[in-house]
Amino acid sequence: MKHMNWDNLKVLVIVARTKTLRRAAQKTGISPATLSRRIDDLEQELGVKLIERVQAGCIPTAAGDKIIAWAKEMEEIAFEIERTVDQQELHAVEGTVRINADELISYFLTSRFENFHKLYPKVEIEIITSHRAYSLTRLEADIGIRTFRPEQGDLTIQKIGKLSYGLYCAPNYYQRHKEHIDRQEWNKLDFVGFDEARSHFETEKWLRSLPKAPIPWLRCSYALGIFDGISHGNGLGVLDTFVGTEFPDLLYPIIPHIPELDQDIWVSVHSGLRSSARIKVVRNYINELFTSK
Repeated sequence: MKHMNWDNLKVLVIVARTKTLRRAAQKTGISPATLSRRIDDLEQELGVKLIERVQAGCIPTAAGDKIIAWAKEMEEIAFEIERTVDQQELHAVEGTVRINADELISYFLTSRFENFHKLYPKVEIEIITSHRAYSLTRLEADIGIRTFRPEQGDLTIQKIGKLSYGLYCAPNYYQRHKEHIDRQEWNKLDFVGFDEARSHFETEKWLRSLPKAPIPWLRCSYALGIFDGISHGNGLGVLDTFVGTEFPDLLYPIIPHIPELDQDIWVSVHSGLRSSARIKVVRNYINELFTSK
């Protein structure tokens, strides 16, 4: 018997999974006629009928079921070999990856990269923190993480999660002002927020829209300043919920989640770098961080 065409075995598995030639064609991009011919070729090579074509679709024969099961095992072995090779190659990767993000996403990353360093000790990370999104097309950074979808440039873009916000104060501030807070008497409370140059931020607009709430008396140009101001008892303010849950001794949740402030998180990389091993390992790690957040 001549050598078997392994690609035809792959076709057989796909047809068996999708149950029709039409759906298999949609999945593979190969025409139904070509798929049918390749199954015919495989049946001729093996000398046994594998698939019955009926009006309802494609039904494996008893012999087909056995061969499909063996082919699936071979497929799993091939996948395992690929994964093993990838892991060996990725573990040896080295270089520097520059990530651009705002302050609280930067904090989220820097506080969670310990395991990454154990996995990839030769990869160095630079986190570039700014309100302004750095240009990936001009190579100002390698990876961008933002709460808006970049529109320009030759970029590979992926949504990796959501950023949510809550209204917080320090536990001792809550104890001193519990009555007013529980009644939402905003006019009798103090607030911490962004400065006027950043009053257009959605979180700040929400804060300043609270009925009769005064403009924040303590204003900052950066988000970690708001965290410092709130946690030290200077009033109420809006923070990312992952910060709120991470410091339960410092922050009391007045409104644990403000749904209207939810924002998608987008990670982007220049398309020319997407196959780079150092970029790939960092992107995968970031995806896992935000998936488990």
